[in-house]
Amino acid sequence: MSSALSPPQLGALLDILVHHETYSEVQSFKDPDAIEKYGYPFDDSNRKKDDSKSPISSSPLLQLLLTRLILPAPGIRDLPSEFWSSKFRALMRRLGEADLSESYDKGTLGSRKRLASAASVIHECITRGLLSGVPDDSLPDLHGKYDTHKAEDLIRAWDDVVQHLVHGNLVDELFGEFTKTASIESHSPAVEAAVDSAIIYIATFLHHLFVLSAEGPYLLKLLSNVHSLVPYSVVGQTLRVGNAGTMINAMVRLFLAKVSVGAVTNWLGFTQNAADGMNLFQRIISLVLEWDTSDFRKAAESIRRSKGVPSASLLAAIDEHLQAPREQHEAARESSKEEGKSIVVVILEAKDKDIASSLTETQHTQCLEYYSAQLAIRDREKLAEALCRQNPDLTTSIVRDGVSVFEPMIRAVHKNVDLRKHISSVESFLTDLIATSKPKKQDGDEAQDTPIPPSVEDYVTLLRRNRQLAYDYLHDFAEGCPELRKTWLGWAKDSLKVFRQVSEDDTASTNSKNGSFGAGKLDKQLQGLFDGLPDEKRGSIQVTIDAHAEYLSALESMSITQMQRVVDGVDELEGKKHVGGNISGPGVYITRWHCLLDETIVTPSKPRSGPRTGKDVKGLKALGKTEAIATSETWDPDAITEQEEQAQPAAPDVSLVIDAFESQFRNLVAEISSKDIPRGG
Repeated sequence: MSSALSPPQLGALLDILVHHETYSEVQSFKDPDAIEKYGYPFDDSNRKKDDSKSPISSSPLLQLLLTRLILPAPGIRDLPSEFWSSKFRALMRRLGEADLSESYDKGTLGSRKRLASAASVIHECITRGLLSGVPDDSLPDLHGKYDTHKAEDLIRAWDDVVQHLVHGNLVDELFGEFTKTASIESHSPAVEAAVDSAIIYIATFLHHLFVLSAEGPYLLKLLSNVHSLVPYSVVGQTLRVGNAGTMINAMVRLFLAKVSVGAVTNWLGFTQNAADGMNLFQRIISLVLEWDTSDFRKAAESIRRSKGVPSASLLAAIDEHLQAPREQHEAARESSKEEGKSIVVVILEAKDKDIASSLTETQHTQCLEYYSAQLAIRDREKLAEALCRQNPDLTTSIVRDGVSVFEPMIRAVHKNVDLRKHISSVESFLTDLIATSKPKKQDGDEAQDTPIPPSVEDYVTLLRRNRQLAYDYLHDFAEGCPELRKTWLGWAKDSLKVFRQVSEDDTASTNSKNGSFGAGKLDKQLQGLFDGLPDEKRGSIQVTIDAHAEYLSALESMSITQMQRVVDGVDELEGKKHVGGNISGPGVYITRWHCLLDETIVTPSKPRSGPRTGKDVKGLKALGKTEAIATSETWDPDAITEQEEQAQPAAPDVSLVIDAFESQFRNLVAEISSKDIPRGG
């Protein structure tokens, strides 16, 4: 006996499964063998264009995104198959073999964790659209009334624009609009409102990344360091060269040429694979990582010199564990979780059962901080080695291949567009972004001690005052490069077709018109998975799905409220100086991002206790990162988000649903992703 799931239930079920599967796939790349199980385009079968079917991927959602949207893109589709199956695969394996640390080991949520989880939720939004599709409802009137001061109208405008992009001719019209004018809002009121909506969502993401994240000031420091190393003036002078081929060669030499003795002897044939130094591109990566490493070295050294420092034998045991193989690191991590001991205690007891018995809580804290700092140093050294120092030099080879396939486009753009002003635009935008992300002071209060963090409205106005820079480039490109415009328009139209909802019946469209939503193209398959459950399990599974559907509905309502607050705040901010504002903006994906962070397991803070969660340490920074940033440039993200987080609905436990459907859903998506792969190369 089957029980039909309603559209909201099917939508909630899809959300649960995509959210879990996406991040599971992202996490799997810690294992160097993950890339070997990926399938097309990283396996050797991509060399056989007549293959009707590729091996099933172990990362089907990532494969779906890559094969449907990225691989068919102009330039990317011209890369040789060996680029993916040899070079890129080898680089991904090299990064996996680096055995980079995890948040559990360090006791904090590091930058890689925050960025990977952020990328995961953005990826899941796109992939969920690919799987479910946009229903083919009647197209709304884009020239109707849209009040840009009302959140509901901004959201409606975005939905209407998406409907026209996927099922109408809007993408043709927008490309045509840029050939006539350096603006997009002039097309229609709906497009104008949709742009405002997109700006608010992007501003909210930037605000969370640089302000509400404890890693924000650190990420801003990294961005500032890279920004200061890029030779914008030299790039601008190089772009002045009239001959496109000469210009490209000069640019390649500027960033990719190596002038070490090893490079010369390799080129002459006297040596093979000798260490040939680093080019400017790699030097920038290496220098930024080295600057970062020096801060952690100072932190580790300060612990060695601190009062009541752990004995040299304890720190030596930690240093020895750092050099141990991956298997030993993983075993220590698992023992820590299973035995209710901090990872430091597990490491020390592996050396000597009695070595940790006299450890005080202060010394234990110092050992944890020392281990965290040493892990950070090791991570950066491993990254620099993998990207900049190992032979063969995969990084340079990959960049060269990219330049090679995009060279015809670069020639066309260089001939018809003044790229110097657009390079200057990139520089000015990054300068503005860095300045916006720094703390502010109240007017006339120069002696103020407490830094005031930027608001969401500050980032909205940042994007609004800089959007013309992007419009100017798109107008110059569309007007000056008609052949390239047609090429990219073709890719955009083909990509948008993938989001069309093609159903065997009219269920999806009816659901949409009734104001609900389901799983679209996957309605039938997900219903089949549910029907396949034993009768005794369906009731509890359905209760969990209902709880998640209510949770998503509450998040949507909260997102609309937050968008309205931002809209009102921007109206007050524009045209005058303003300090303060909203510390949260709209976006269900933002909450889902924080759910991933909150659920992260980290090592106990005491020698013997249960593991903590990401929610417990979300506001903590690693010791080296704290010392690297001036106190006057930071704020307490926990303090400014505590009230907001308390107002958010609690996410229900959906582990029952994941356990019931995880493997079946992965197989379902793997079957979809392996069909009709657009093979290039």
